[in-house]
Amino acid sequence: MMNKTTLLIASLVMTAVVQAATTPPPISSKEDVVFGHKKEQKMLAMVNADSFVGYFTRTAQTDKGLRQAELYDLADLSSLKMDEELCKKALSSMFGPLNEITLKAEGLQIWSSHSGKTCEASMVDPYDKALIPERRVQVGFIKAKPYGIVFKLSKKATAEQQANMRKFWDSLR
Repeated sequence: MMNKTTLLIASLVMTAVVQAATTPPPISSKEDVVFGHKKEQKMLAMVNADSFVGYFTRTAQTDKGLRQAELYDLADLSSLKMDEELCKKALSSMFGPLNEITLKAEGLQIWSSHSGKTCEASMVDPYDKALIPERRVQVGFIKAKPYGIVFKLSKKATAEQQANMRKFWDSLR
């Protein structure tokens, strides 16, 4: 009887925890992902920009650098036409004013995704021994709203990794 009571209590506690941690992401993915919302993990909100929403964990991804992607809601952008200028505004919203921060925006390019024109950029840390020397960014529109995703990489992205990041962006709905 004691074991059944203990199991019942444990299951009720776990159900309450799971229900408390279910803030859905504003967008979804065709990939199998778990979303961690900043509302549920307060420490995340303290170290990121106001536009930070949370992060996707790609459960089937074997490349450690591509396993997590941070999600940013860029609602402060007024234009719905992606170009280099709008991309730079988005990067500033995510990382701070580009001319005042240590990270340097490189390799800005506009490409066509499932949702229209999308910007890809690399935010590079010039410090030789940086733990995260490159942050690879995708910025575009999903459901006619501007969003950005950021992958933090321990070394410069390969062409294969870049294709994988674009594929993830194309999975977002």
